[in-house]
Amino acid sequence: MINKDELKFISSHLDFWDKLSESELDELLKNISKVSYKKGSNIHSRDNQCVGVLIIKSGGLRVYILSEDGREVTLFRLSSGDTCILSASCILNSITFEVHIDAEAETEAYLINIRTFSKLCEQNVYVQNFAYKNAIERFSDVMWAMEQIL
Repeated sequence: MINKDELKFISSHLDFWDKLSESELDELLKNISKVSYKKGSNIHSRDNQCVGVLIIKSGGLRVYILSEDGREVTLFRLSSGDTCILSASCILNSITFEVHIDAEAETEAYLINIRTFSKLCEQNVYVQNFAYKNAIERFSDVMWAMEQIL
């Protein structure tokens, strides 16, 4: 169960919070859980897709791709207060590349169930806008990483 302080943290990182109807908010609250990942844990990959949307409370995540020869290329890192939408990439039709997400440190986060987030995206344009805005911001990080390689 999410307590009052946790609710304040979560709502401050979801800019669509005030745009949810009472029933949407109720559905969201029923489908947010607290999760912990050990350092080195794989959170998202080809074998472990569509975890849901993560709001990082503490710790850190590394988002990367694998080259054809198996080299890891770090795209960006996430830390406390960041939201990870690529862990729910299956709901974003425009995301066609495969990313991996690992915990770089002991990490605590809040996880929004993928089905719930997908449903909210379909019902509420503000949630959908949040998802695409977040993806675009991360795409900028990805482009910077690619420039460093080239």
